[in-house]
Amino acid sequence: MSFPRQRFVLDTTAFTDAKLISHLGGSITEAVNRLSELISIGRLRLNISCYMPPSTFSELKNFLLESKCTIRDVDQVEAWVVRKSPDRHSVLLSSQVIYEYVSDVRDRLDQGMSIVRRAIKEALKQTEKNQYDENAHSIKDIESALSKTYEDKYRQKMRRGVLDSLPDIDTLILAKELGAGVVSADTGIKSWTERMGIRYVEAHFFPQIILTYLERLEDMPSSYKKFSSKNKKS
Repeated sequence: MSFPRQRFVLDTTAFTDAKLISHLGGSITEAVNRLSELISIGRLRLNISCYMPPSTFSELKNFLLESKCTIRDVDQVEAWVVRKSPDRHSVLLSSQVIYEYVSDVRDRLDQGMSIVRRAIKEALKQTEKNQYDENAHSIKDIESALSKTYEDKYRQKMRRGVLDSLPDIDTLILAKELGAGVVSADTGIKSWTERMGIRYVEAHFFPQIILTYLERLEDMPSSYKKFSSKNKKS
């Protein structure tokens, strides 16, 4: 049986997603090696090619080394995932995509400023209250409490579901260029694949795609059968 060629562009979370790591052994090292092996099987037997922009690979490499993975672990990824820079000059994006992106960023900036104004008002209110309270908190305690509360709100509003890095944008442009799907666990990337008409595969489900094809070939390595069953149940 032959399979039509499929291409996938992987972002950093294709290897680092917590759910993926849980499915593939429980440690980042096990997940990286098992996913790299599945990607190699996909290329050799299933006509599946996986790509990654250099900017994304650099981000992933740094993360893996900081997570105590070895150079050999990183080499496994580099051996089977093709590094390719997106052709930013030839890939055309519709004006609607650009309009929506600018509109999204503008709305987030407005909401971010609103959060900052609320934080300033709350700081002034608590500082004024301190002047007449014998059991008043120190300025440092007020700063710490307000920082935690409003930093979390600001971060969630400004970063969740938005493209906030060059590797994210490179991943989408390369997928558009190749007519490929995107493998990721990033909500910002997921949102924009839907807007740009790009296939999206959840990171934790990508190994199951390869395993399902191998099942059809009756060629699944025995060591992966338990992972296939586990993924189906979840």
